[in-house]
Amino acid sequence: MAVFDRLRFDDSLKESPRIKGSRISAIQLYEMFVIRGLTHDEISEMFEGVDEEDVKEAIKYCISHPDVVREQATSELTKNVVERQSKSKVKA
Repeated sequence: MAVFDRLRFDDSLKESPRIKGSRISAIQLYEMFVIRGLTHDEISEMFEGVDEEDVKEAIKYCISHPDVVREQATSELTKNVVERQSKSKVKA
């Protein structure tokens, strides 16, 4: 089982985990990666305090937890992509 030590989980909020020390959700970063086609580096440069490893971990979390993404994603495209990735075991 993967360890996601760069993410903060808050069970009381019922939302995507966030990068520790920020308000940026894993799904937010995942959508930037799959929909906008940005690289890990491009995404990390957009947010102060978020590094490339944070982005990679957020994407890996979303790929390995498609049920969470389907529930919380803002885009049908995101939901479809994560479903395909989870079936094909694509790596971030």
